[in-house]
Amino acid sequence: MDHLTRWWQSFKTRAFHVKSELKKDSEMGNEDLFRSLGALDLVLMGVGGSIGAGIFVLTGIAARTAGPGVVISFAIAAVACIFNALCYAELASRFAVSGSAYLYAILAYGELPALAVGINLLVDYHVGAAAISRSMSVYFVKMLNGWGIGVPKEIGDYQVNDIISLSALAPVFLMLITLVLIRGVKESKWTNFALTSTKILIVLLIVFGGLTKVQTSNWTNFVPKGPSSIFSATSTVFFSYIGFDVVANAAEEAHNPKRNLPIGIVASLVICALLYCSTTLVITGLTPYENISKSAPLSDAMTTAGLKWGQQVINIGATVGLGTTLLTGMYAQSRLYLSIARDGLLPEQLGYVSERSHVPVIAQVWCGVIAAALATPFDVENLAKILSIGIMSAYSVVCISILSFRTSNNRSLLWWVFGFGILMLGTSIAVKLSAAFYISVPLLVLALLTWIPIFTRFSFDVASSSSYLCPLVPLTPLIGLGSNIFMAVQLHWAAWARLLVVCVLVVGVYAGRAWKLRNDMLEIDEAMDSLVGDEAKKRVINLEAEKGHKIEAKEILDFSHEIPGERDDSSGLIHGSGPSGKRRSFV
Repeated sequence: MDHLTRWWQSFKTRAFHVKSELKKDSEMGNEDLFRSLGALDLVLMGVGGSIGAGIFVLTGIAARTAGPGVVISFAIAAVACIFNALCYAELASRFAVSGSAYLYAILAYGELPALAVGINLLVDYHVGAAAISRSMSVYFVKMLNGWGIGVPKEIGDYQVNDIISLSALAPVFLMLITLVLIRGVKESKWTNFALTSTKILIVLLIVFGGLTKVQTSNWTNFVPKGPSSIFSATSTVFFSYIGFDVVANAAEEAHNPKRNLPIGIVASLVICALLYCSTTLVITGLTPYENISKSAPLSDAMTTAGLKWGQQVINIGATVGLGTTLLTGMYAQSRLYLSIARDGLLPEQLGYVSERSHVPVIAQVWCGVIAAALATPFDVENLAKILSIGIMSAYSVVCISILSFRTSNNRSLLWWVFGFGILMLGTSIAVKLSAAFYISVPLLVLALLTWIPIFTRFSFDVASSSSYLCPLVPLTPLIGLGSNIFMAVQLHWAAWARLLVVCVLVVGVYAGRAWKLRNDMLEIDEAMDSLVGDEAKKRVINLEAEKGHKIEAKEILDFSHEIPGERDDSSGLIHGSGPSGKRRSFV
């Protein structure tokens, strides 16, 4: 075989090679994480990972986009997310291992699709952590100034030009959070419990205190920029509900995951939706939407309304609240790196788990470094433009994975799902461009018609299962998929450009990896030619059939004692004569 042929065989063999099984806890050895999270811990982790980014960071940006109608945006995002959450709940309880959407994709579709999903999800996590740390810096400076400690606001946010905005505090916060996380999951759990409980109390205090100063005149023009602004803001605040993906990434550290993970995922989403909608309704009632601050919307709104006590309470709550969001988000990032590294698709060092703390220390430090590199030079608004697209793609993969697993990976189903996705994409673009009804409505009808063969030609029933089952399959995942596509189209063009660039880079790097490993195909051929007799070759072919992919030459050593030939103990090689009589060696 020439180099190109070997590369292509190496690429296509690995790219869509589906992971056939998961390691059990007892088989993970040094990789084993510690199961110490109960249902309440998971609920608070989900709330801690969500409440903060939405209320203390994205509220201002979304409110300036949609006006008081941002309340509707948060509600729509919550409804869309509940379908995703139900799908997540089934897969997280069924596959109780770290990795979330990446893990489900590699089990259903193979390495390359899974890697694209995982890396895009990590980009959103990194950008989200950077945006949150920037806003946390602004609130922290306001909190210190409120206590009479004179700190220049420039150390939290110093605007250089329209693109560059420096922060000295953001990387410091990221470093401190990283230090807490590498100490161990027990320490992180109690820190999150204390901080998230405090955050919820402060949010409730803001809501009930702010109600006394609400001016209903600020709600007169509830949707000042039209319905399209509602959907645009919805796609922006979608990232606010990332908490249940954090819970899914905690699967390997949860007690009784089949019961506790669904509780943590669904309960945290419902709690967050109620807090978001009530808070944004109050904030837009306190001050005209065009005057709401982008970086510190709550404290500025309370100050404008004359609630001086509220300003300081919010500054404390925001600093604490954003800290928990950083804590849980960076926790989830490291577990996702761990899962990808375990499969050999990232450097194995990222999969190292400390025997003392049961934490992927190197991956955790790496997460802090990347977030700090993004947080130091970029402000919240510029970072927010490329958020959510990775989350939406991950949610979409989870919805499709439910359909695949319920039909034993029936590939013909995917063609109908693909057709629905394309038609839904066209419908969403038509709505965004305010196209005539005779364009958008027929596209939507055609999209829904693809459901007919999905409902009638495939069975999604499960005879019995000890894990949680998503209700109303395939309806639930199809609605979730359609919602994700619709909201993804509403995102800023920079988010789509980011998605395209990341996917191209992933494919390029993966193709380079296949080129590097292309000689494995030659080793396999030589190794098989080295074996003596048809029986030995037959055993290799049977092993390939059992594994579902071409085996590397090293795997032959697993049963080398059964293969006729001479084993050189000093070199670790097996020598044999092929049919041509030429003597070959392989490892």
